[in-house]
Amino acid sequence: MFELDCKLLSIFYYIYKFKSVSMAADRLNISQPTVSNILNKIREHYNDPLFLRIGNEMIPTELSKQLFPLVSEALSKVEHINNFTIDFDQKNSHHKFTIAMTDVSHLVLLPKLSQYLKQNAPHVHINVRAITSETSYQMANGEIDLAIGFLPHLENGFYQQKLFEQFYVVLASKTHPRLTEDKLSLDEYLNESHIDIDAGMGHYHIANELLKLDLKRNILMRIPSYLGVGLVVQETDAIATVPYYLSEVLLSRGNLKMLEAPIAFPSYSIKQYWHMSCHHKTSNQWLRHAIYDLFSQMS
Repeated sequence: MFELDCKLLSIFYYIYKFKSVSMAADRLNISQPTVSNILNKIREHYNDPLFLRIGNEMIPTELSKQLFPLVSEALSKVEHINNFTIDFDQKNSHHKFTIAMTDVSHLVLLPKLSQYLKQNAPHVHINVRAITSETSYQMANGEIDLAIGFLPHLENGFYQQKLFEQFYVVLASKTHPRLTEDKLSLDEYLNESHIDIDAGMGHYHIANELLKLDLKRNILMRIPSYLGVGLVVQETDAIATVPYYLSEVLLSRGNLKMLEAPIAFPSYSIKQYWHMSCHHKTSNQWLRHAIYDLFSQMS
């Protein structure tokens, strides 16, 4: 019976990762006909086409999608055995980590993480990506080491660890002509103009709660991320409903004040996520432990 070894699994892995036979061949430094011949043998082994050519891409079949996490984990364990070390030497390592984050995490977490790396792992580099619909796929194929944020729809094959709980507050300009008290009533909240941030699940939490309560806000402006909300609010009479830990960052930089939201918007857990193929990597373990130590005590 034809048996799959690490070399053959690597061919499957890189075709899946790059969606291309030629790119897999380049990555493995073997000829494209050799990759095609071996792919045919793997197809025979599983009695499944594994990949369907659509346009210029090799799109995985359902069997491939289920097989890939197992192959990824197996190859990761072999790599771990080949490169086994007792500890990750953060002081001397030049490792580059790729982390997927929301825009809120950019502002809230990155400064503290950067300071930690400067003091404890001066040669380690961080490549930050936005969280998108491709994030889970990129984590599974090894492009992304870790994701931080709120990702409730990850499929099987991922680990997660809670860092802290996030909730919503209201931001207004310090010189707002009507909001002069420390508290904000529901009528005041609904009567003011709002800057709405269309940023994934956060936007859904707010909009869904207002819909449940049959309440409507007067939306002055809708922006695609939280990155510019502080500047917009401090220069207008509009208010914005934002995550609390983001408000802490913005309050330190602008002419803003924070008010308690008069509506009990749902809170949500900020977690770090990683694929099972990274679970036993000492470098990934070190990064996860560092991030947990840095941010799990936020309250």
